Amino acid sequence: GPRALFKGLAPALLRQSVYGSLRYGLYAPIRDALGAASPAPLHRKVAAGAVAGAAAAGIATPTDLVKVRLQTDGMAAAPRY
Repeated sequence: GPRALFKGLAPALLRQSVYGSLRYGLYAPIRDALGAASPAPLHRKVAAGAVAGAAAAGIATPTDLVKVRLQTDGMAAAPRY
């Protein structure tokens, strides 16, 4: 029923909050470590953003698996795990 639409809401919100927090929180320290403070070339700032995003995605992505598994529970006759 309608409640099944929200089965994966908690893991999705957890993943998004972890990902967003890490991405924004890691950007400044990585930017400073790369020497990309205010008067820095654009490519260093892009590199800092890419590294921060990749690190955040690597940490937060496993919760996507939890979300998908929670959402697909009940679609099959027997649980897969």
